[in-house]
Amino acid sequence: MVADMCRAAVKCCPEESLKIFVPHCCSVITQLTINDDVLNEEELDKELLWNLQLLSEITRVDGKKLLPYKEELVKILHRTLHLTCKQGYTLSCNLLHHLLRSTTLIYPTEYCSVPGGFNKPPSEYFPIKDWGKPGDLWNLGIQWHVPSHEEITFAYYLLDSFLQPELIKLQLYANGEVEMSRDDVQQRLTIVHNCLIGSGNLLPPLKGEQITHLVPSMVSLEETKLYTGLDYDFSRENHREAIAKVIRKLLHHILDNSEDDTKSLFLIIKIIGDLLQFQGSHKHEFDSRWKSFNLVKKSMENRLQGKKQHIRALLIDRVMLQHELRTLTVEGCEYKKVHQDMIRDLLRLSTSSYGQVRNKAQQTFFTALGTYTFCCRDIIPLVLEFLQPDRQDVTQQQFKGALYCLLGNHSGVCLANLHDWDCIVQTWPAIVSSGLSKAMSLEKPSIVRLFDDLAEKIHRQYETIGLDFTVPQTCVAIGVLIQQSKYPSANQPLLSPEEIQLGIQRQQEKNAEALQNYENLVHTLLDCVDQRNLPWKFEHIGIGFLSLLLRDDRVLPLRAIKFFVQSLNHDAIVVRKMAISAVAGILKQLKRAHKKLSICPYEISTTPKPSCILAGDRPDNQWMHYDSKNIPRTKTEWESSCFVEKTHWGYYTWPQNMVVYAPIEEQPKLGRSREDMTEAEQIIFDHFSNPKFVEQLINFLSLEDRKGKDKFNPRRFCLFKGVFRNFDDAFLPVLKPHLERLVSDSHESTQRCVAEIIAGLIRGSKHWTFEKVERLWELLCPLLRTALCNITVETYNDWGTCIATSCESRDPRKLHWLFELLLESPLSGEGGSFVDACRLYVLQGGLAQQEWRVPELLHRLLKYLEPKLTQVYKNVRERIGSVLTYIFMIDVSLPNTAPTKSPRVPEFTARILEKLKPLMEVDEEIQNHVMEENGVGEEDERTQGIKLLKTILKWLMASAGRSFSTAVTEQLQLLPLFFKIAPVENDNSYDELKRDAKLCLSLMSQGLLYPQQVPLVLQVLKQTARSSSWHARYTVLTYLQTMVFYNLFTFLNNEEAVKDIRWLVISLLEDEQLEVREMAATTLSGLLQCNFLTMDGPMQIHFEQLCKTKLPKKRKRDPGTVGDTIPSAELVNRHAGVLGIGACILSSPYDVPTWMPQLLMNLSAHLNDPQPIEMTVKKTLSNFRRTHHDNWQEHKQQFTDDQLLVLTDLLVSPCYYA
Repeated sequence: MVADMCRAAVKCCPEESLKIFVPHCCSVITQLTINDDVLNEEELDKELLWNLQLLSEITRVDGKKLLPYKEELVKILHRTLHLTCKQGYTLSCNLLHHLLRSTTLIYPTEYCSVPGGFNKPPSEYFPIKDWGKPGDLWNLGIQWHVPSHEEITFAYYLLDSFLQPELIKLQLYANGEVEMSRDDVQQRLTIVHNCLIGSGNLLPPLKGEQITHLVPSMVSLEETKLYTGLDYDFSRENHREAIAKVIRKLLHHILDNSEDDTKSLFLIIKIIGDLLQFQGSHKHEFDSRWKSFNLVKKSMENRLQGKKQHIRALLIDRVMLQHELRTLTVEGCEYKKVHQDMIRDLLRLSTSSYGQVRNKAQQTFFTALGTYTFCCRDIIPLVLEFLQPDRQDVTQQQFKGALYCLLGNHSGVCLANLHDWDCIVQTWPAIVSSGLSKAMSLEKPSIVRLFDDLAEKIHRQYETIGLDFTVPQTCVAIGVLIQQSKYPSANQPLLSPEEIQLGIQRQQEKNAEALQNYENLVHTLLDCVDQRNLPWKFEHIGIGFLSLLLRDDRVLPLRAIKFFVQSLNHDAIVVRKMAISAVAGILKQLKRAHKKLSICPYEISTTPKPSCILAGDRPDNQWMHYDSKNIPRTKTEWESSCFVEKTHWGYYTWPQNMVVYAPIEEQPKLGRSREDMTEAEQIIFDHFSNPKFVEQLINFLSLEDRKGKDKFNPRRFCLFKGVFRNFDDAFLPVLKPHLERLVSDSHESTQRCVAEIIAGLIRGSKHWTFEKVERLWELLCPLLRTALCNITVETYNDWGTCIATSCESRDPRKLHWLFELLLESPLSGEGGSFVDACRLYVLQGGLAQQEWRVPELLHRLLKYLEPKLTQVYKNVRERIGSVLTYIFMIDVSLPNTAPTKSPRVPEFTARILEKLKPLMEVDEEIQNHVMEENGVGEEDERTQGIKLLKTILKWLMASAGRSFSTAVTEQLQLLPLFFKIAPVENDNSYDELKRDAKLCLSLMSQGLLYPQQVPLVLQVLKQTARSSSWHARYTVLTYLQTMVFYNLFTFLNNEEAVKDIRWLVISLLEDEQLEVREMAATTLSGLLQCNFLTMDGPMQIHFEQLCKTKLPKKRKRDPGTVGDTIPSAELVNRHAGVLGIGACILSSPYDVPTWMPQLLMNLSAHLNDPQPIEMTVKKTLSNFRRTHHDNWQEHKQQFTDDQLLVLTDLLVSPCYYA
């Protein structure tokens, strides 16, 4: 820390500080090392170490300022670089490193807040005036350090003096000519490394022969040269190349003779990495500085001054970072022979016997792979050699190292997943075949985890590689025109027609090669998977790779199709799951195109085109509605109908080009024989026509996978949908007995299986002929009836998903058999309340998908449900409430929206209000006394009303979360009834009716109110405020709070409404019930705090007058008489005044308005009043103290001395022993 402080001092005043520190430190170090015995000591004197450290830190300044001391510093380096003590020579290496960096790098020499610094006398310039002043981005006046000729000469002198001798000695050691201890090797490598990273900016990049055979190209692949401010001196020896030559030889010597010298190997890995990458700045250090810069920038920015108005030091820092970024920009470098040799050395180290060596080498290896263009193509075969099954000489450590090399790091290149056919055609089969390698052991968790990570990374990151990159002729023509254009003019010579033609020819050859690679990869992976002794894990990995090769522009080769279809009945569930997804994809590939034609919807509806857009049910889209009188029941009607599958078409407006499927005779042929099919289709046809194959498949699909967690599987659905779409009803005879068997079995897994098949059948029959569809529904209707009778708690979700999936994006007129079946009698009572709720759930799933296109069905369902709304079973009530939400979902009132043909909420609510009149006319609190059973005999109107009310509450609660619109006027008329029922406290012991009423009120209070609804709501609240039930009066206030805050601006725009709310709250302050008065005070405080109401003179006078209400004198009671529990009117009024004043005080929790001191004084006068006034005063004062405590020194300025004296007595608790 002290050394850092000295460095800071030297940076501010380099000349003066260096004059003090350098001679002193050099003198002390020279004196302490005058005896040669010091050089061999293992532990050095602390004074010597301290001076070395200080000297190494103070040399991190402008290189020009160091030149006067170069002779002294060189002497110190000569004396200390070869100390035996590691700490000593490390500090000396730091000194060498910092000397080289200071003299060779380009960097700013000052970071002052203003250009020119602060060196003027105060009479001329007062620095404080420029405090926080932003720097001028276009005129920063940065003072740069650019290496001078003297500095560069000094740097080369240092390299010649200290680097060359070390390289010569390491060369001799590597040649076996001299012996050297490991400590000596590490010391010399440390010196070499520090010389390299100190002068990296000065040394030219490595030169050598370019490797060109990796990728044939007609375009130049030369790298773009970036000028970083310094010209390389090619007349001098390139020390970078000298280091590379010696280090490679040394590495091979160590690996051959002393591979356990890991510390030397660590240093060699660092040196190789810096030889390849380092040009003056390390990427990880740059990233750290960039992150730090952004944090400082964010913490110091001044948003009031706008963007880029930062202090000058921060802007200079940003410029320096930009300069470093240029030095780091080496991506896309040419791949040369010297790079190839070093990367191969790194690969050898990455497969070392020592884990730490492998780890460090792999990180450098990955960085290098991401730097040099196309080097991966050269390295991959070398990595894969370690995975070959026939190699006997590969150790487990080499095997693991090779796997890590394929895996890559988090942000680097992944060799196993390159976006290149030439690469993955080698890597994927090698990974699968490596399961047969002698070095592979599934007993080692680390190897198993590596293969899992590899497979997972490939699956997560793999992107389909293109097969056809043909450039259209039009693009070629445009390219030629651009090249010939003079604006902008091209500096390159024009391409001749022969060159363009050659380029097109090469592209075609490349496309053919890519296709060949694709097919070879598929066949090779199949060969790998079919190997007899291959462990199961690698079989699964191979099948996973095969599944990734499905494409939308190329059908999978026949052999792969056969493999996946057969794998549907594989013993392993993992393989079966992959095969299901793959076969579904294959069926999508084999899907035949269906012809479409354009229509005019206005001609079909015989209505003119409207002049403006009108959403909703219009005359021109009614022909798409479900109409039981006009549904197609014959072949002629079916074929003459114009079916529109997409639900959203036509509701808002029509597509500009409205297309539908052409008539059946223009579509691909149905009912084909095997001879009419393609070879790929024949493979699938043969297997699904085989009863044994289908039986085994159904048995597998009927098995339980994860108990309690299995759900309707969309992949299985897609499989069956594809089968029935591509082959129509060819397999129905084989499947029919299985469907009948499955649907009769009530087990969870079998029910789920049949639900998936039926959903696939219904969706797959989209293009079937009328006869086929009719026969299909003759089969399905009995099956669905049986399934709905056998429905269970575990399977009702699956059947709901099945029906919803079946109806998605389907014209309802095509599914009229299904809808009529579901509407037969959903609440028949057969099977109990659970089955009734499940039938409604399934029906709801189907109708919800059709949205606006089935108004007739919605009307029929509502008509059926209305008499049954008095259900007593909770599960049925909840389901009816949910169904009602979807019935009224389309009833929205928006601009430019036509009235819906579907059921409407106002009409339904009006009928409900009529039935609830017996409950609304009663004034007392309503209690739930209905037992959980459906009575057979006649019930009185009150009982029927309570049953109905329970269902309506479920509907309103469900609507609050799902409906597109808020409560309508008619629904608001139910509020008085809910106020009567809702309890005050939150208690789960209350019955369902009370809990639902409370929740429903809470949800309704959060709804959006239209301006025309405000008077009605306020009228209801005022009416309820006069109720005899204090629970109702209390609930009015809680409702009012939420309603006002959620509709604040709507109310503020209505002065009359604000007056009504003010009157309502103030009148309830004088309620006879204590709880109501306290809630009114809380409500008033909130309304004042958000400025909905204002604390004006009349309000203050009103509360003060109430406070002055005289209380009656206490009467003496006889000992035997019971106390009067009803408070007197005077006490209520006085308490109301105190509550009002308290609400005003608490409405300003963090400031003290001018009116507050007097109100506090008025309040203090009631501290000795009878309860509950006394408690209210104490609570108000306590809250005032709590909220104003933090800024009390500021707040007490608003009070006079007398007021402060009174207030202090009130707020400070008296001593217990007073």
